[in-house]
Amino acid sequence: MTSNPGNSLATSGGPVSFLLMPASAGAPQPGDRDRHASLSRFPQPPLVGPADGPSSGTCKAADLFRRSALAWLDGRLDTGLRYAAASTDVECDESHEACELAPYWHITLLTKARELEAGWRMLTSLEARRGKPQSPRMIATSQVIGGDLKFAMGRVDDGLAEVDAGLRLAEQHSVRSLLPIGYVAMALGALRRADMRTCLQFVDKLAGEAVLGYFGQSAGAWVTAQATEARGGVDSAAGLIAGIVTNPPVLRQLMVSEPAAASWLTRAAGKLGADDLATTTVTAARDASVEHLQFSVIRGAALHSAGLVEEDATKLLEAVNLYPDRWCAASAREDLAALLTKRGADRDNTVRILESALSTYSAVGATRDASRVVNKLRDFGVRRGTIRTLERDSVLPHGLTNTEFAVAELVSQGHTNSEVGRQLFISRHTVAFHLKKVYQKMNITSRVELAASWKEIQ
Repeated sequence: MTSNPGNSLATSGGPVSFLLMPASAGAPQPGDRDRHASLSRFPQPPLVGPADGPSSGTCKAADLFRRSALAWLDGRLDTGLRYAAASTDVECDESHEACELAPYWHITLLTKARELEAGWRMLTSLEARRGKPQSPRMIATSQVIGGDLKFAMGRVDDGLAEVDAGLRLAEQHSVRSLLPIGYVAMALGALRRADMRTCLQFVDKLAGEAVLGYFGQSAGAWVTAQATEARGGVDSAAGLIAGIVTNPPVLRQLMVSEPAAASWLTRAAGKLGADDLATTTVTAARDASVEHLQFSVIRGAALHSAGLVEEDATKLLEAVNLYPDRWCAASAREDLAALLTKRGADRDNTVRILESALSTYSAVGATRDASRVVNKLRDFGVRRGTIRTLERDSVLPHGLTNTEFAVAELVSQGHTNSEVGRQLFISRHTVAFHLKKVYQKMNITSRVELAASWKEIQ
């Protein structure tokens, strides 16, 4: 067994380390008055900054709002949702704008629980009741939270466009506490589309917000680890992966925040040969599931991670059937197909499972994941087309093909052929072949010329 990568954390210095430092405050349980004082240790209320929140203890609605956030921060999504629902039913005594934001926090938690229909009903109800002119904070919050909900529902283009609009407004008006939620969504969306330039831009922004102590560190750390792995391989992300898994508060919060996190961390730990990290992740996912039996997405995530470690096809299939998140269900199908392939199971059944995963990945705009499945299908002699490109206009410059465009985009960003191949799931020799075609069509001879010409195209 290999040693735990956590013994030599790559995240021990630099701004990314702040992503692994959540607040050290426990969540008060309903009726627990003795822990009311812990509210004062809460670093930043969700969606509002320290100067915008009501003074502690003066408003019941604000108190419930804060208790909801503390519960979620402590890994109790169920308790957080109960407090969030209660906060929306209590009228604010002092007309705090922070209390007006409480329904959007409720929607945020419903999104994390993948209670998507309930979240959508609440969002449409809020929009229907909108009366007086909205402040920039309220507009930005509505766009970021609404867009994040749409992204989770599989309405990727609409969702990310709305998140982006909300982030621009939030940045313009210094609504800093809203930014981490939006940055995570934008980074994850860009990663799934193989748009590493955009992904890394938002990862950098996440690190900057974490330094300032704003809300949402665990999801930011996870997205950063994914981006690092996508760019440089799993070994380059080993320190951050170990930092997440060996930090109980971060891992606990992550298990109730990002349903794809448990399986990704388990898979990454397996690639690193770090069985202890994989086991810790599976245990954390199982514990979260036991505490949240009412949420099928958390139960599905626990079964998915356990199925990977135990190589249990039944658990992977159960995860597929439980997940309300379409991307997660496709991921579980892909892992199930990999296990069946390893066992030499029925070829036609395995191909059907992969084709189902491909269809879902394509439907939710996950072109990077779709490309990976296309290559797996080719190993079975099945050829399926997919677009490996980044988000772009329909007409490609210089008559480039989809793959040539994707290669040129990544090479212009300074990636090596091996890095490009890793991100597009093709060999470095295939990258070199397409790059040669790019040079010919663009009438250039070097990467320097490509970078300069590509800048003009963009």
